[in-house]
Amino acid sequence: MKKWGKGMLAALIAVSLTGCADGGKPDTKLPDAEELIDRIAEAGSGLNSYVQESQSKITTEISADIGVKEIISETATTSEYILNPLQLHQTGSTIVDDKQPMDAESYLTDSGYYMYYNGFWRKMPDTMLEDLKFAAEVQSSPVQRMEQLKTILPYVNVSQEGDEYVLSAHLSGEETKELENFYKLQYSSDNLAGEQLALVKSLSLEYRVNKQTYWPTGTVEELVTEEQLEGEGTYREVKQTTSIGQYNTVKEIVIPEEALKAAE
Repeated sequence: MKKWGKGMLAALIAVSLTGCADGGKPDTKLPDAEELIDRIAEAGSGLNSYVQESQSKITTEISADIGVKEIISETATTSEYILNPLQLHQTGSTIVDDKQPMDAESYLTDSGYYMYYNGFWRKMPDTMLEDLKFAAEVQSSPVQRMEQLKTILPYVNVSQEGDEYVLSAHLSGEETKELENFYKLQYSSDNLAGEQLALVKSLSLEYRVNKQTYWPTGTVEELVTEEQLEGEGTYREVKQTTSIGQYNTVKEIVIPEEALKAAE
């Protein structure tokens, strides 16, 4: 998992309710975080598919004897999700520093994880499939994302902007120790969860949902990690924003024949 990216923290949800107070006046009181999380999770059972547009920027600083080297990577992706059973089709383009864009395409289903890169299709080893599916399920499912948020409930705040409710949280320094159960729900093994937790210096999350449907409309995630890699210190800052829509319009995801024929 290290090679392909530990943290698919990837992204969803926030919302709330409207009602009437005494005298028929609108009730402008915000729900508390736990109440809102429960309502989002309940509404998530009616969400079968959606399309997500994502933009991410990764800034990596590598400290070595020769000094500090900074690498900036920017990626734009479009992801089609079917939630039950989980299926994913994703296309994306990445630019590293000033180099030419690198395009990629991937499929994730029960049959495996297939990626098109550098002109070739490749099937990822089946040993990676469990971890990839586990992380993708947490990232894509409103219900599971809300289970994650409940593990850091004291840090979750509720606000509203226009037609949306927003759930947000920020943890840094010693507070990141509270993320232990958060990551245990995201990874298929305690070892992987522990590896990620040991690297985290700060994590900020923002989940937006429509007030009427309680379905996700967008997310913002910012993650800062530090680690030692082959004797060199690595600082990494990741910021990802997403917009979510086209609910229940994705009916089928078909893996191309050339991908199915690809070797591991």
